Formats: sequence, structure tokens, C-alpha cells
Amino acid sequence: MNSLSGYNPAFSSFDSVLPNLSSLLSNGLLLGSSTSAASSTSSAPTDPIQVELSMLGQLMSVLNTFQNSLQQIYAPSIRFGGGTATSSNPAVASVSTSSGAQNASYLLNVSQLAQAQSAASSFSLSDSGTTVVGSGSLTIATGSYAYTSPTSATSFTSTGSVTVNISNGTLSSIASAINGAGAGVVANVVQNSSGNYQLQISQASTGASNNFRITVSDNDGNNTDQNGLSRLAFDQTQAVGSGQNLTQTQAAQNASYTVNGASGSSASNFGIQLGSSVSANLLATGSSNISVNVDFGQLNTNAQSLASAFNTAQGSINGLLGNQVSRRNDPIAAQLPQLLNQQAQNSYNNGSSLLTMLSQIGLTYQSPSQYGLGGTLSLNVTSLQAAYNGDSAGTANLLYTVAQSLNALANSYTSYGNGTLVNETNALQTQLRSRQLVTNTKPTPNTFPYNLQNLLSYPSQNSMLSAQQISALSMYALVYSIGAPYALNALLVGQGLGLSNSSGFSATA
Repeated sequence: MNSLSGYNPAFSSFDSVLPNLSSLLSNGLLLGSSTSAASSTSSAPTDPIQVELSMLGQLMSVLNTFQNSLQQIYAPSIRFGGGTATSSNPAVASVSTSSGAQNASYLLNVSQLAQAQSAASSFSLSDSGTTVVGSGSLTIATGSYAYTSPTSATSFTSTGSVTVNISNGTLSSIASAINGAGAGVVANVVQNSSGNYQLQISQASTGASNNFRITVSDNDGNNTDQNGLSRLAFDQTQAVGSGQNLTQTQAAQNASYTVNGASGSSASNFGIQLGSSVSANLLATGSSNISVNVDFGQLNTNAQSLASAFNTAQGSINGLLGNQVSRRNDPIAAQLPQLLNQQAQNSYNNGSSLLTMLSQIGLTYQSPSQYGLGGTLSLNVTSLQAAYNGDSAGTANLLYTVAQSLNALANSYTSYGNGTLVNETNALQTQLRSRQLVTNTKPTPNTFPYNLQNLLSYPSQNSMLSAQQISALSMYALVYSIGAPYALNALLVGQGLGLSNSSGFSATA
């Protein structure tokens, strides 16, 4: 039988210990302090999944920047917008290109320029600013005649008209009034070979269908005779000298031309389309050979941009692979620089051109110092110029093809839905969320340790105990003390509950 010596009646009840125990339990001190927990967290090693996610994010950022640069190189506005066009006979035609122009040659033959209808007064005056022509109003209409001859028509179809009031008009004041009315015609006072002055009126637009008609309301009462303001009447459906009083000096006509043998006609001499995004302004009759070529300056800029974008991307990838991820652990990322290396050295389909590799146009690949890392590209402008001189279209097209191919490779890593880096990132994030969910899930609070030692060793995050639970634990400790007071004494002393070895406990078997 067990016997107890030195038994202190104060411990026959657990009341003297309960307040201290209850306080410690409610503060979580028996289950680990918040200070020690924080210290443990701060000293814990970095989460490898978080490291990997950070690296993948940086890698995708590098590839996105790389793609933006590549897309600028082969963008249609740049790819087809940098061509230059030359005319062998600039007196006949000037030429220009716009986005979409490609290398081509055109033979342009101009047989007739577009003209604007023009007519002049049949009378002339020795001065333009003092002699009065007449008073009344001019109604100027624009439209088209149905001609039966160059100066006679059966009808006129108007597209708009303006009435201009004239009071004691001289040639100069009449010209100013017409020009200020915005009637679709242009009036000028011209000096003829005899030194006298005439009024000339021309359609503002060229083209066979762009005609004009002038009807007069003359203050002298006769609107079609050769006196007063009616001398300025011009209606080609009327008889010459009786309503058609201005003399036509130039008939309206379209431009006529051929481009590589194909006939063309235009109401204007400007913006004549020779081919895709290539246009000419016709200046005179005659022939001219038009050549369109890739602009070397733009090509050189694109080649330098490709080398710079490639080198920047590879340098960034090398840094990420060497510093933050093991090739062993991330074969997907580790494969990328090697694939980029291959693309820079590949042979590409370039139509009928013999230029199929970057090295043929001055972009030379240099291997990395360490196997598995990304290499670099360097540009030799002299070699690029030589390739351009021999085949400008092939040189440009190879450069654009490689840029597109590199972009497609980068896109296979970064595109949403099927990009390998995107899928890897999503998988790691799912794994991280699952692990965090397990870690942060609290155990059911109504389960109790089978003894006080387990209670004292519980982690701090499980210390949320209700008053009822604390009371229950106190009762458990009370019962435990009756059966094993010596064990309880040692346990409480070891946990710093304010009890010492001189508290009166001693036990003998």
C-alpha cells in the first residue's frame, strides 16, 4: 500500500492551484506563447513553393516583354510600312508608299492628265479694278453636262448652286466675290498677250464629270446678251454668244494611263494606285519606271531590335535559372533558353529566297559559357547590307519570320489556357492553397488531452478554450492530484506555476 508523508491538506483540494492554472490556460501560456510562435515563424525557412511561384512570375514577365518587342518588329505597319519608292522620271510622276507596300516594279505610261473645266470672258479690259462690268447676280452651279460636242450639251445635272450678288462689279471685285462665295469654282483675273485683262473661271475639281454653269440676272434686263453682267453667262446648253458667253479654254477630262500595260482612268491626277499601298501623282504625260524596295534603315533598326530583345530575354532567364531555381527541380523553365538557342540557329522557309538562316543576314549566334544557359545574337551591319543589296525582300522576310517564330515559342509558355508556365503556376498555387487550408484548420475544441503533459505541450494555435473547458480541465487535474499528487507536483513545478519543492509534497512507496 502506498503511504504519503508530509501531506499538505491545502492540496487535498485543487482550489489553491486552480486560479493560477485557469489564468495560464486562458492566456494560452500552457500551449505556447505568441512571442515564441512569432519567433519560430520568422526563423522558419522560406517556402519552396513561394520561391518557385516568384521565379515563374518573373520569368513570365521577361517573356511578355520579349514578346512585345518581337511583335513590334513584324507588325504590319512596320513590316510593310518601311518601303521606299523611286521614279525613273520624276517629271512624269512622283510616288509614295504606305503601310502594306511590298517590293515591286511598275511601268507607268501617262497619255493624258486630268483637267478642270475652264472658261474666260470673251471681252477684255485695259484695267481690272476701275472699269465696271455690270450689276446684278450670278448663280453658279456645279454638276455635269450631257455633251454632244466639246462645247455643246443637251442638259446639265446640278449638284449644288450659289448665288453671288454683284454691284457695279469690276473684274477684280467680281473675282473676289466669286471666290468668297465658296461656289466650287475659282475666279482669276488674267492678263492676255495684248496686255489687257480678262476674267477666268475654273472648276475647283478636275475630271470629266466636274463642270459648272453660270446664269445671270442682269440689272439691264437682258440676261444672255453681250452687254453688262450677262457677258459672264456660261451655259453650254445655250448657244455661243447667247447664254454661253464665256469662252471655254479647257475642257474637263480624266487622266488616262497604263500600269504594266493595264489601262486606267482617274478624275484626279493625285493618289493613282499603282499597286498595294503604292500610289503616284501624275505630273505630265510620258513614261516612268517605279521601283518599291524595303527601306534599309528600317530593316537595320529591326535587326538590331531583334538582337537586343533576344539578348535581354536570355540574360534575364539565365539569371533566374542560376539564382532561384534548380534545373533539376524545374525542367520546364530550364528547357526554355535551349529552345530559344535552337530558334536562333534554325533554318526557315523563306519562299524563293536563298536566305534561310539569321547568320546569312548578319545576325550571328554565340553559344553560352555554360551548357544549358541562353546564348546571344550579334549584328554585323556590313553583312546585313550585303544581304539587302542582293535580296532586300528575302532579307526582310527572314527577319520577320524569325521574329514571329520566337514570339510563338514564348507564347507557348505564357498564353492563358495552354501556356506551360501558366499551367505550372496554376498547379503550384492550387498546391499551396491546399496546404494552407490544412495548416490553418483548427482541431475540434471539445477534445481534451488524456493527461496534463499533453495539455502542456499543445501548440499555441490550439489554446482557444472556453471557461467551461477550463473548469473541466481543472476538475480533471483535481482528480489526477488525488491519485498521483507526487506526479502533479513535479509537473506543475516544471511548468513554472509558482510551486516549489518545499510546497509540502513528499511521497514514499
